[in-house]
Amino acid sequence: MSLDQSINLQSLNMVRDELVATVDSSAKHLEEYVRGDCKQANALTEAVKATQQIIGTFTLLELNSAGMLAEELSSVLQSLETEHQGKRFDSILEVTTNTFFILPRYLEYLNQVQQQVPGLLIPHINALRKLQREQALTESHFLPISVPQGLQAPPPKKVVATSEGLVSQVRRARQMYQLGLLALIKEKQVKQGVSLMRKGLARVWNLSGEQNLSTLWWLADVALEALIDADMSPLETRKFIFMYVDKVFRQVELQGEESFQSPAPKVIVKELLYLITLSGHKSEACEAVHQACPELKLPYTERELQKEYAVLYGPSSHTINTLAQVLHAELTSAKRTLEGGSQNALAIVNDLDSFVSILNKIGETLSIIGLNSASQTLKTQLDVVKGWSDNSDSIDEAELDEVANCLLYIESLVANLQHANVHGDHSSDVTTRDQQVISHELSSALAIVREECLSGLSLTKRALNSFSSSGYDTGHIINIAKTLDAIRGAMQILGLEKASSLLQRSSVFVDEVLLLDEPPAAIDEVLETFADAIISIEYYFDSTASLDSLDDKVLNIAEESLNALGYGL
Repeated sequence: MSLDQSINLQSLNMVRDELVATVDSSAKHLEEYVRGDCKQANALTEAVKATQQIIGTFTLLELNSAGMLAEELSSVLQSLETEHQGKRFDSILEVTTNTFFILPRYLEYLNQVQQQVPGLLIPHINALRKLQREQALTESHFLPISVPQGLQAPPPKKVVATSEGLVSQVRRARQMYQLGLLALIKEKQVKQGVSLMRKGLARVWNLSGEQNLSTLWWLADVALEALIDADMSPLETRKFIFMYVDKVFRQVELQGEESFQSPAPKVIVKELLYLITLSGHKSEACEAVHQACPELKLPYTERELQKEYAVLYGPSSHTINTLAQVLHAELTSAKRTLEGGSQNALAIVNDLDSFVSILNKIGETLSIIGLNSASQTLKTQLDVVKGWSDNSDSIDEAELDEVANCLLYIESLVANLQHANVHGDHSSDVTTRDQQVISHELSSALAIVREECLSGLSLTKRALNSFSSSGYDTGHIINIAKTLDAIRGAMQILGLEKASSLLQRSSVFVDEVLLLDEPPAAIDEVLETFADAIISIEYYFDSTASLDSLDDKVLNIAEESLNALGYGL
């Protein structure tokens, strides 16, 4: 199952500032409406109009979860026409204010991670839906999860009971389940409560044998196991799932044995499968579920989702960039001092207090932004550095190398912070540190290659424009083929075969058509078609900051344009 949640970063960047301005405008109009004792109806109307623009933009960008959040916000704002005071009015203001805060933060988050994680907005969507007394969305609402045909629980331990005995046993099992459910809902003694719920489920599962409803009891039991063992948060949406299971308990209690033949509710089965998969828990029971549903995969686990929440609600990119700039300046100063010490031990010993102070500042800043492992690694090296005061004649070269490697590792983390590639804490073992430094160096090299390619394509466009406006003077395009060949070589090294092949055909077209002494017939149309190919290739590179996220579908325009010119692949 594909769970592609990628975004068109270039399209988002084109409208992002305007979109944020529209969100701010709507918030200001709402503030004006409230400040005027809800008598300025025009201010509320303008606030609603702004949210309608936001909805339209999110729809065009195919940001479904953000679009739904904006729709719910618009609906709640419209309800303010009849709500002027009281607890509900205060609740509406609290939730809408929070929504106005989270919308621009989510846009910033998308720019950081370059993919959608729609589940992050579900709590905010549900908070707005609750105000409208609408049913809450499930956690898997935006994910294409399907229940496999014929999903069946493994056979339980067989229990024989009479019709009368069965109902009483179901009643006792349900009471046990409800007692545990109450603890889960109140979030008091959750572990003990879940244990009771699982005992109740085990009993009713045994009673249902291998009938249809046994699938529900099985999955609910595995989901509760994962909830505790994987330390999953008891979110409201998750509580509702297990409350719904209690409703099925009631149905069995009222209708008796024949209700076991009813199919397990697909909506609940889907959510239970989602929870089990999201947990990332490895156990015999979870493995049995995964074997029964081999196609079920998620792009993240509960732990990773919590990290994404931390990024969404954490410091803004402006704050992170400011701290990263401070760190970069301190690291530059520290490296310069260390370099001097490698040539003359006395130089670093004489300036040791200053060097230690710089390293202390770097460590404290790393802790502030959540890079605790890196901070701890640096503190370990600080103890080594402080010992240099007793060695004014020479410093152990191995120690110098170790401190230098530590600074390089931190420098790579800081560089990634500025490009939003680091979220939260990271392991600081030697292997991970080396991989981080190598990854940083490789990313820097790839970024340079990308910029050079974009620069060459921009130069090509300007040359074609000059060629056209000069009456087709070939002097303006004499170097185009060489430029395109240089870009093609870079793309070939990067493994971008399709783009490389298209540039090769483009280069041949320039040599065989545009550089002829006499321009071809319908030269303006030919140039326009060729320009479409170059623009498509440029957009291909400019659509994302990461080479890993390049989409070959973007090159379809270039391919069609070259086909039209007779120089297709």
